[in-house]
Amino acid sequence: MRSFGSHILIAAALAVASPVFAKDPVLAKDPVFPKDTVMIELRSGDGGRSVGIISASEEVEASGPAAITVGDDGTIYILDQNNGRVLAVDAERSQAEPEILPLPENATPEDLAVVHNELYLWSDGVVPLERSTEADGRSQTLRAVDGGDADDYTRSVFASMGSVPPGPLNSIVDEIGRSTSRPEARPPVIQYVPSRGLGDIVAEVSAANDKAEILLRRSSSEENFLSLPLTSETRIGTVELLDIDTTGRPYALVELVPADRPERTGMLVVRFTPNGAMDRVYDLPIDPGTVFSRRFVAIGPRGDVLYLRSQESRAQVLRLDGRDPGGKLAVARPAKQPNAGKPGKGPKVAIVPKSRSDVIERAIGFETLNWLVTSTAYGKDPGPGCINMNRLRRPIYLIGKQGQTVKGVPYCWGCKTRLEDFMDGVEKGQTAGNVCTKSAPQSNILGVDCSGFVSDAWGLKMHVSTRAIPDITKRVSDPWSMRPGDALNKPGSHVLLFMRFTDDRKVEVMEASPNACKGRVCRNTYSLGSLLMRGYQPVRFKGLDG
Repeated sequence: MRSFGSHILIAAALAVASPVFAKDPVLAKDPVFPKDTVMIELRSGDGGRSVGIISASEEVEASGPAAITVGDDGTIYILDQNNGRVLAVDAERSQAEPEILPLPENATPEDLAVVHNELYLWSDGVVPLERSTEADGRSQTLRAVDGGDADDYTRSVFASMGSVPPGPLNSIVDEIGRSTSRPEARPPVIQYVPSRGLGDIVAEVSAANDKAEILLRRSSSEENFLSLPLTSETRIGTVELLDIDTTGRPYALVELVPADRPERTGMLVVRFTPNGAMDRVYDLPIDPGTVFSRRFVAIGPRGDVLYLRSQESRAQVLRLDGRDPGGKLAVARPAKQPNAGKPGKGPKVAIVPKSRSDVIERAIGFETLNWLVTSTAYGKDPGPGCINMNRLRRPIYLIGKQGQTVKGVPYCWGCKTRLEDFMDGVEKGQTAGNVCTKSAPQSNILGVDCSGFVSDAWGLKMHVSTRAIPDITKRVSDPWSMRPGDALNKPGSHVLLFMRFTDDRKVEVMEASPNACKGRVCRNTYSLGSLLMRGYQPVRFKGLDG
């Protein structure tokens, strides 16, 4: 087997318990909590102490490093997928140059995790990795390993951050007929946690309204040995047992999402004593300026809570300083409410009433469309590059697929191609897909961008932007009351079509994205709390029934 941590960097047994480093004066304006320590700072770029960050544009979010994870020896790994590599940082020398580990060629990674001291990617499924020495005998690269299916523990580690295969499509339609899809009515969730302190643990998580409980048992036993109770001042959403450190203290990621006070939404890491009492709370400083990362928090072997915080100009790894949990869980301070920016012009839209089934079935058509990539749809090789981006105009999921059948309508910056018109356009020789979000939109290319997709799913003849979506929708005051066909909209940035709540109280959405969907329409799973804290607003199209 591949023992990753022992082959990467020599780190002391104390692992992530690193000294406090002086903060860069430039960081003083950042909204980190007072005693949080900036351990690692990485500027935007492709150098040694850099990560690839694709800046935001109107109607599209920025894309930065996707994941942080920690090896058993304390080595910090950062998935720099936009530069096609992983950065490995010795936690005790976090200001030194990181080791650069190139990813396998043509990899399209979305997540990275250390499981049982081995490194895995998520790329439409679990991909085991191992080191491979280059021809020069010195430099290292990462190689995908062929093998069997991942075990329950590996799949569960990825699922904790939403890296899961999408659920069955037919059950989304079933959700529509329910009077409510509130997740508190869901059954307990089983999680498999490869802890560092107590070995393989099976956790049963139950949550309802303002209370939750995590029951722990060892993988070799049917008897629970510890209960971790949680009580909050507001509604508890997703709860994930992250790890148990080498001193026996469990750590859980807890989402607080009130029904009527969005400013009290929060994401917390809760540390428990070895006998199950809440001991410390770590507030995750997510705000509307935070660039999305799939795996944004990791626990070091000795219990340090590390948070990956990305902005458009840089990424940082923060070592969080906790606080006393008090009697009930609550956020330390109100969440920043998003600045809606300049209002869009109110569109004159003929709103034709639509059933939720119509909306979902039309959206599913964009995700499931199978089509042949003709030479004209593919375009010339190597193809035009994007302005200020180290990538081609062509969506990632189409690269190398000329002459093959693919699934999903491609992303196209500024486009709204009706589902019925897409195949006709391919047959007429039009090019498919355009991820150059810093260039002027092109009318001769097929596909949809985020708001073009949602506009079409809602049955609108015109392309309504994310800034204009508030004019044709009404706010859903209680985010837990969202139903299939509603949306989560961040004006001026991105919009997600809500499909359902998952059993573990996350949200499954459908979106058109140049990054999160490899340049097509696809389904993804996210933490509701992190979306709300980043500025997304639950909305309901005025033309929907109910």
